[in-house]
Amino acid sequence: MSERKDRLRAHMESRHAETWPVLQSLSAADMSVTVYSDDDQTWTVKDLIGHLADGERGNLGQVQRLVAGGQTVPEDFDLDRWNRSAVRKSGRLQPEELLASVAEHYQLALEFLEGLDDDQLDLIGRHSSGEMLSAEGFLRRMVDHRAEHVADISQALER
Repeated sequence: MSERKDRLRAHMESRHAETWPVLQSLSAADMSVTVYSDDDQTWTVKDLIGHLADGERGNLGQVQRLVAGGQTVPEDFDLDRWNRSAVRKSGRLQPEELLASVAEHYQLALEFLEGLDDDQLDLIGRHSSGEMLSAEGFLRRMVDHRAEHVADISQALER
């Protein structure tokens, strides 16, 4: 493995190590705590876990398509619409199933990283946010996105 891949893997593992214990420690009562609320909608801890499960799967799928030479997301992709739909759909699943998906896609991302070379890490594609990212950027975004939302969950639980 290259030094660059070693640094990326270390970043991914570090983010996982800081977020996974928080996610695993959540209780059934925590699931209904409001994390975000605005005029349009309210997201609970469970909603956010559903969002993370979808986001990790989605980020991995996007970077896999990028490396395979495909389109990462359609040109008219609407992230807000997608997120609302994904959270609604995830409501049918149990928190344990959602967390299992997060863990599975994190592991799959590490395995995917192993098969990449430095040139592939430089490939650029459109992220679902609209931002242009390298393959390395997609993998970093995946774990950083989780860390941002886990910090928000922790703050909501402290209130």
